[in-house]
Amino acid sequence: MKPIRIVQERAGDEYYNLLKEVLDTGWFYSGDDCCVGAVVYDEDWLMRQDLNKHLDKVWFVSFYAGDLKRVLELIPFDLKYIAFRRDFGKIKVYEMQRFKKLLGGM
Repeated sequence: MKPIRIVQERAGDEYYNLLKEVLDTGWFYSGDDCCVGAVVYDEDWLMRQDLNKHLDKVWFVSFYAGDLKRVLELIPFDLKYIAFRRDFGKIKVYEMQRFKKLLGGM
């Protein structure tokens, strides 16, 4: 199954809202290797998510499916932090360089 179809199935009724937000304010990629939608957010957004993180800017990966290493290779520019919401649950924030190392020394 193509990665974009996996994202659609996981997101269900929220798929088009998520896609609209990403297309309006963020970055989107879909190919045979992965599908990803991400937006750059600031500290105010993190606080509204009840994360109590005092960080500058963060890539928030709103959705992805497929090869996570490829997702990180494709992101247009690095920020110090990256955040994910696995299967649309709790948001986790990571230091970008540390996360890349965890994935195999990117």
